[in-house]
Amino acid sequence: MLIALMVMSALLALAGVLILTDAGQLFRIGKKFLVFYFRFHKWIMVLSITLFVVAIFLNTKQNVLQNWMIAIFGAFLAGCFLATKYLAPYMIFRAKQRTAVYKSIPEVEADDYLQSKDTVYVIDYNGVTRAFPQKNLWVSHIFGGDYGGDEVVLTYCVLTNLPVPYVNDLEGKPMELKVLAQTNNNLLLWDTKSGEIIQQITNTCELSRRKLEPLPLVEMTWKAFQELFPDGEVLYNPLRNPMEKLLNKLMPLEVAHSGENWMFKTVDLKDDRLPSKEKVIGIKDGTDAKAYTRDYLVKNGIINTKVGDKSIAIAHIPEHDLFVGFDRMKDGQEIEVTDVDVFGDTREHGRLNRTFIYNGPMWAVWRHFHPDTELFQ
Repeated sequence: MLIALMVMSALLALAGVLILTDAGQLFRIGKKFLVFYFRFHKWIMVLSITLFVVAIFLNTKQNVLQNWMIAIFGAFLAGCFLATKYLAPYMIFRAKQRTAVYKSIPEVEADDYLQSKDTVYVIDYNGVTRAFPQKNLWVSHIFGGDYGGDEVVLTYCVLTNLPVPYVNDLEGKPMELKVLAQTNNNLLLWDTKSGEIIQQITNTCELSRRKLEPLPLVEMTWKAFQELFPDGEVLYNPLRNPMEKLLNKLMPLEVAHSGENWMFKTVDLKDDRLPSKEKVIGIKDGTDAKAYTRDYLVKNGIINTKVGDKSIAIAHIPEHDLFVGFDRMKDGQEIEVTDVDVFGDTREHGRLNRTFIYNGPMWAVWRHFHPDTELFQ
């Protein structure tokens, strides 16, 4: 019985390490099970400790284990508990919601931080414009900052290739976001204040089922950002510490975003209408979703579409080779957009408001989370 108690205690402790790290995705542990475990992980830890304590009590009667064996086992349990709760969010993927550094364009031009063709994601909100270099995002995943009095948090999932920014507000309260885990090649975010878990690609709070509303964001090259927003700021986040360098070597972007090999085969790879890692432009509202290839959008220039209750125009801006989404509701009326620039200015309708579009999620991940999506290619 003593040995059985020790084994059960160890298995309960190890379960958290497996479930709440990427190792669990090698065994295709599903999101529902992960969320269930996280909700009750404290009680599971208590049960593991209780079994260990009972085993120690029995050992005082039987003297099966030496004190050093018990000490090693106790240290093993403590290590498992720390890894379960703190390994991913606090040790490996350290969010920079409070510590992100931004510099002006002249400041970052002085070193070899960015090349003209590098991809950046641009948030232009409340009079503040910032560029986030794709290659410098994925280790931390989460970056914050003040935008004209509102705190905005950018989240980035490297496995999906998806940037999603939010105003930091969950029903009137600020969030403190960390990387909890990933399932089906997409981030699960954890708000340490409310305990909420958020699926990034669906913007859904897994416990309360509330929805977060993303802010508009535009993907462009570093050169285009310099030309369009010369007074803008840039996230300065060189990958310098040993953990960041190690992770960047283990999974460089060019490997994660190309070919047909997936580190975690937890998405539907049978739909061969597109290569599984082709980057698409997506829009959704509720359960309705559409995906567009970049070639389709380049060919058509501007498309006027509707998904759910949202009327959206997606425009390709050829001079900078970028895609922008705009709201087609103007003064309560749905309009047809025939010309528009990157800032939303039109000849016929004045200035349009940007709207959030999914910039570049890989086809297989988008298709997994939106199995009924319409595809335009």
